[in-house]
Amino acid sequence: MLSWSFPSGARGKGGFTLLELIVVCALIGIMLSLSIPSLRTTFFSDPLKTTARRLIGLVNGVRELAVREQQPYLLHINQGEKRIWYEREDKKEKKDKKANMEDDKRHRQELRLPEGITISAVWMGKDDSLQDQTTLWITKQGYMMQTLIQIEDDAGNNLKVQFFPFLDSAVIAD
Repeated sequence: MLSWSFPSGARGKGGFTLLELIVVCALIGIMLSLSIPSLRTTFFSDPLKTTARRLIGLVNGVRELAVREQQPYLLHINQGEKRIWYEREDKKEKKDKKANMEDDKRHRQELRLPEGITISAVWMGKDDSLQDQTTLWITKQGYMMQTLIQIEDDAGNNLKVQFFPFLDSAVIAD
């Protein structure tokens, strides 16, 4: 029968003690408790970044809705009213008025920009949009023209959100 034994000097030197592990966990906890509040305010209190994230969420949601329902959608960007909304492209007349109103509520949601944030420019493809309202067409496959939307706050800081025709991802640049 084989028996395992440690050399006399090697016993108890193979790992960490419970006390050492508790001290390390306590230090990690203290560092996290000090750093998380400052990170949270950085991520959630900047209205410009929050608006950019909400804009990306809206556009990606419309693209997914177009694919799911196999219907093209229109994304309207109104710079003067500071809002972005979407609707289904085909406005088929339904016999039931109540069903038509419920369908409009479901397919017409909007993003209103917070106070102090404006849409300063919209570029679609190679064209600059200097008009008050721009309409993007999203195909039933979820494709859209390459678009760059620039949002700006009262302090003059701006972010550019770029959407790509065939990708669901967006890029945010200063």
